[in-house]
Amino acid sequence: MDNDGDLDLYVCSGGVEYSQFSTDFLDRLYRNDGNGNFTLTDQKLPVAGSYHSTSTVIASDIDNDGDQDLFVGERLVPLKYGATCSGFLLQNDGNGNFTDITKGSANALNGIGMITDAKFEDLDADGDDDLIIVGEFMGVEILINESGRFSLKQDNPLTALKGWWNTIEANDLDNDGDVDFIVGNHGLNSRFRASKKHPITLYSGDFDGNGFIDPILSFRADDGKDYPYALRHSLIEQIKSISKTFPDYQSFKNASVKDIFGQVKLAEARKLEVNTLASVLLINKGNTTFEVRELPIESQFSTVYAISVHDFDNDGDQDIVHGGNLYGVKPEVGRYDASYGVYLENLGNLEFAFKKNSGLRIKGEVRYVAVYGDSLIFARNRDSLKLFNFQK
Repeated sequence: MDNDGDLDLYVCSGGVEYSQFSTDFLDRLYRNDGNGNFTLTDQKLPVAGSYHSTSTVIASDIDNDGDQDLFVGERLVPLKYGATCSGFLLQNDGNGNFTDITKGSANALNGIGMITDAKFEDLDADGDDDLIIVGEFMGVEILINESGRFSLKQDNPLTALKGWWNTIEANDLDNDGDVDFIVGNHGLNSRFRASKKHPITLYSGDFDGNGFIDPILSFRADDGKDYPYALRHSLIEQIKSISKTFPDYQSFKNASVKDIFGQVKLAEARKLEVNTLASVLLINKGNTTFEVRELPIESQFSTVYAISVHDFDNDGDQDIVHGGNLYGVKPEVGRYDASYGVYLENLGNLEFAFKKNSGLRIKGEVRYVAVYGDSLIFARNRDSLKLFNFQK
């Protein structure tokens, strides 16, 4: 961050455990003295005077002045799930001091969505890095860099690809000289189903007038109506008045979201949709256009949170390894534990095949995977690192 030849450390601070006004949500920036000793700086990040539950940070020299600038993504607003979240563009003065330049340089980041991951890549081949962002209830958003100013790409079909995106990884998968992407999603092995005709919809509003946001997740049935996923007793725990309107399960069983909350309240609520849950490849076709291909079915068995790309079999093309799972969910949903690490061998012509006998088998909630030398390193929630060796 300060051009002294060593690597410094930026740590995002996120979660829902504290008030949105808590100083615990300040991100942390540590300066390296060159000997691996890190000292916390006093910078208020990502923005002075406010606090944000952030999820991801990436670096690039966005203005071509020789130092590394930052993009920081906001994941959610505590106690206001579904509320507007933003991204922040931070400019480096060359000495590791960062200034928020989002207003004026990247206005489209204001309220862009609940960001989970992002990448800087030169998508239009003009010599500077553009920005691609994914998140929950978001499409795949592309912001084009024009002399340090970022604007949303117009006529971007990926914006309509609304998912529960968790992570995005960049690599040239077809050896054509441009960058493609692998995007991890919720997967297809759950009670949740989503399509353009039958989207999952999140209504978030203060339905009971107590000053707190009530997020209501619903599915679109064949009759065109939205029905809540939550059971009656779960909704009553959140909104007590429902017990009066629907005194028993018989009266509740066919009630749509409109029947429960009324058209006026729904119109006032913030509405977000998901229409795809598959993890996908985004194949770069040039001119910032992409072809969408679903990953093989074995990649859809569980949530995908971590992806690594490497030529594991030394055949000249890039293979894919990913992991995921999610345990902390309600019993009626069922935990997502069907992934034991997935190795996809690149067969050429953008055909990927699941390698059953690869030797890769890992239990747990994988949240990061990286190649280091001839080792593949998995980081898991509340568990040890897991290492696998492979032959170069």
